[in-house]
Amino acid sequence: MRLYVTGGTGLVGSNIIRLARRRGMEIIASQYGPEPEWSVDYQLEPLDFADHDGVRASIHKYQPDAVIHTAAILDQIFMDTHRELSWSIMVDGTRALAQACRDVKARLVFVSSDWVFDGRADRVDESSPPCPVNFYGIMKVASERELGVMAGLNYGIGRLAGIYGLNYAAPSLARKDNGLGFDFSVYVIYRLAAGLPATVWTGPKVNDIAHPTLASDCADMLLRLAQVNENGIFHCFGSEAISRVDLAHRIAKAFDADPALINTAFTDPAVLDAHRHIGIPFRTIASTEKTAQVLGRRAFNVEEGLKAFRVEWDAFWG
Repeated sequence: MRLYVTGGTGLVGSNIIRLARRRGMEIIASQYGPEPEWSVDYQLEPLDFADHDGVRASIHKYQPDAVIHTAAILDQIFMDTHRELSWSIMVDGTRALAQACRDVKARLVFVSSDWVFDGRADRVDESSPPCPVNFYGIMKVASERELGVMAGLNYGIGRLAGIYGLNYAAPSLARKDNGLGFDFSVYVIYRLAAGLPATVWTGPKVNDIAHPTLASDCADMLLRLAQVNENGIFHCFGSEAISRVDLAHRIAKAFDADPALINTAFTDPAVLDAHRHIGIPFRTIASTEKTAQVLGRRAFNVEEGLKAFRVEWDAFWG
């Protein structure tokens, strides 16, 4: 199988590539910004998603069997203040990629997010209507809709949430600071593993409850999605929701760290001010049952994910 992965130096992309290579797949990975921090055994393709003709040309050049589109802008402030450029990259770039996939009859897996929801519903599933509260979520919804109405496209939309794990292409890019989103867990893991205190923000404008997702686990889910023949939306994130504080304590337990290193604090006022016009969904509690049925397994729950990650961590860092 020839697999084209966008965002190959990202957390999710690097885990997809690592798993796909183990399964004997041929890999082409798009690269924008930092290069891998060591030599790789797959084809790297420099690509700017603002260059829509370049996106189409790359897919036509390599003729992949499947494409997994993980590349995305993640900086909420940048997206909110550079809306036209962000839309060109995130929405128009995805449309160009989808058109090229349709042309070469490649299956497209688009990585979306639980942030298509506003967090107000008690529980959502794959068919629940989206209601984003920030520009990032709006662009993800717009891209989902583009794919859903594109005639002749073979596609799957794999939503992710609260991703943590090892970046196997560029470990130095791992998040080392706190944040409003549920990816704050990467910060907690690196702090506790170093024996340092970790602060969990519990004040306003935080994603307080979500489904933490091990990057290597969602990589398997997305690869499965690339190999099934069913279109639509799938929840490829962790199968259990948990609060920020509870997750931090579960991380401490998984890494044999002192739980006293965890402390809670009001959200940093400077961060609140910088995000004053940007909405953050308070929680997402979702069903993954449809996805598990189609893909043949459910993603890890919290305990399973952290246990698997501890094994990966020990193997990687020795």
